[in-house]
Amino acid sequence: MAQILALLSLLKKLMLKELGSLSSVRFNNFLFCILFLMSGGDLKVAFWSTLLFQLVLLAPLLVTFSIDTQHRLPPERVATWPLTGTRRLLLSSVSFALNPLFIVLFFGYLFWMGLAAGLFFVLLALIVHTTVYAVSRLSFKLRMPASLSISRTPLKVGGIAQEMWRGLQGTLDFWAALLIAVTGTLYRLFGRAPEPEAFPILSLFVGIAMSTIAQRMLRLDEGRALLRYRLLPIAGWKLLVTLDMTFLIPLAVMVSLLNLRTGVAFGLIAIAVGRYPSLRQRANQRRWRFVGGDPRFGVAQVLLGGLAGIGAARAGLWVLAVAFALYVVSIFWGELLWKRSLSP
Repeated sequence: MAQILALLSLLKKLMLKELGSLSSVRFNNFLFCILFLMSGGDLKVAFWSTLLFQLVLLAPLLVTFSIDTQHRLPPERVATWPLTGTRRLLLSSVSFALNPLFIVLFFGYLFWMGLAAGLFFVLLALIVHTTVYAVSRLSFKLRMPASLSISRTPLKVGGIAQEMWRGLQGTLDFWAALLIAVTGTLYRLFGRAPEPEAFPILSLFVGIAMSTIAQRMLRLDEGRALLRYRLLPIAGWKLLVTLDMTFLIPLAVMVSLLNLRTGVAFGLIAIAVGRYPSLRQRANQRRWRFVGGDPRFGVAQVLLGGLAGIGAARAGLWVLAVAFALYVVSIFWGELLWKRSLSP
């Protein structure tokens, strides 16, 4: 019992430390847009109108919270203490519940929609956590085939693309965008009477969910890849184009059955606007988190990208051509910024 109390005391200290840190809740374009949609009109109407996007956010977020609990306490210390399986699950659940953002979300639902919504959120979270806890203790381990393994040292353009793809998959932004894209595609393919005007909007939401990544392309693995890129004998523009295409191609695939022009136009503008913070701001990104961006560039990405996306859907390909021209200009600008970053 004394060991459990000591661990609970340690968890409490970790929670207070993280709550006191501004980095525990960071700016993300998709989170900002959802909060903006929720702010208008009646609270209950806002809740039900954004329920799909809330679930899209909560699904990867709750899984991440649960995975974090496996690392919040020193595993070596916990393994040496005589804890039963029930006590380990209880301790893991307490660690899960003491996550600062989990607490913020719980009180947000409690004051937004009342006790029933708050309890439903807690129940959903506990189901997710118990499932992840059980899966993590299965005897088998999934191993990636050698042909699909990711190169740790990007020696060629293909290696850089692999490193970027690995970093992309390690963000919750990518998985949130994929959930929206899959949901929207299923609606289009199997809906009884799908609304055509919904598809450009869904494409925009897919782009918005991915857009913050464009501000942190060089730092998705806490900046380690950036150190290797600087040692490579490769032109800055070639490096940037490789990273951009690794970002843009998955985005285009996601929106291909929704509205391709809208998604691609938004993606080009998001990359162009995010070029400066990606190259000049030193903000490393941890894996399995929503990417934290700069609100100034985030607002510009959403507004300008939204105009370009809707314009491409309604006015035609010339808007997409303008977005591509701005993207090309950003490559030349990025080349200059890259050379400056290499100078002593």
